[in-house]
Amino acid sequence: MKIALAFSGGGVRATVFHLGVLARLARQDLLGNVTTVSSVSGGSLAAGLVLSRSGYRWPSSEEYLRHVVPDIHQLLTTRDVQRSFVFKSLTFPWRLARGRASVLGDTLRRHWGIDGKLADLPDSPRIIINATCYQTGKNWRFQRDVMGDYQTKYVRNPDFRLSHALAASAAVPGLIGSLVVKTRSHRWAEHQPHGWQAVEPGYKRLNLWDGGVYDNLGVESLFKPGAGLREGTDFLLVSDASRALAGTPRRSKAHPGYVEASLQLVDVATDQVRSLRARMLIDFFKQNPGCGAYLRLGLRSKGSDARSRLNGQDALTEDEVKRVADMETTLRRLGHGEFSLLFRHGYEVADATMVKHGDKLLRIQPQNHVQFKAA
Repeated sequence: MKIALAFSGGGVRATVFHLGVLARLARQDLLGNVTTVSSVSGGSLAAGLVLSRSGYRWPSSEEYLRHVVPDIHQLLTTRDVQRSFVFKSLTFPWRLARGRASVLGDTLRRHWGIDGKLADLPDSPRIIINATCYQTGKNWRFQRDVMGDYQTKYVRNPDFRLSHALAASAAVPGLIGSLVVKTRSHRWAEHQPHGWQAVEPGYKRLNLWDGGVYDNLGVESLFKPGAGLREGTDFLLVSDASRALAGTPRRSKAHPGYVEASLQLVDVATDQVRSLRARMLIDFFKQNPGCGAYLRLGLRSKGSDARSRLNGQDALTEDEVKRVADMETTLRRLGHGEFSLLFRHGYEVADATMVKHGDKLLRIQPQNHVQFKAA
């Protein structure tokens, strides 16, 4: 069965939640069935960390559990990317010419060891790192062999740092800032019926923001309403670790009122888009049993089989689930306890879903349902 994964945004909260979801798949030795990973923001950081810890190839299930997870745990509990990013933004202002997200990209390369380029991504699974282009308002995709969107056009075989692609995907407006791409630094092309045709870019520079602004679930390249799953996908697993919208705007002494208002407006718009996409996905999965599942941060794993729980531990309590669901969206260093709770929660939510639908769910052939060909 060919599995596609969609990893939502949500800072390091989302990163670790998704790692727990992968662990549940690995326990069933299913990582080798993954054919596509589409991600935004914190989900992109999870994908980037897994690949960088595996020599830029997709790990086996055993390798993931034995080596990749411990390595990432060590990084996220000892390295404070957020603090380093803020320090460098203030002390090296000339670096901001490429956008504040470029400073974050340099920090990811230095502190997390993500030093590869898009060309280093594996052929399989296909990795799609999603951002949002300010100039076009469209979903911008970074892939091994191409980057761009259909209005800006595309750069084939881009010579582009993976850490900067991840930073663009995680560049929350108002907190991180955009990644600036100077179009003259790349060759642009448009796909015509007879093949690729060179074109002149319509902009001198592009500003790439958090992929969650356009699609916080990262599912656009994998699922289209009325068309169904991407061709070649048997099962779509959507891991949503976004934080529920707060009833009142976030408040911070570090940010003046207008910044708080701007961030709240971004949160409202993002939450509305996410909710709409989630409803469409859930309806599709109900109408086409066996073709996918939606995993949500904050769900209790009451149906989880004790035999499949992580390291034989009891399921998280209601208070523990609320604690992880309420974690802020941040890139700060996590405590060991925070990492453990987030990881276990991702594992347990994935496990409860699989148990509820039957352990054979990911191994059966899905019913015939409409698929679409990706561009």
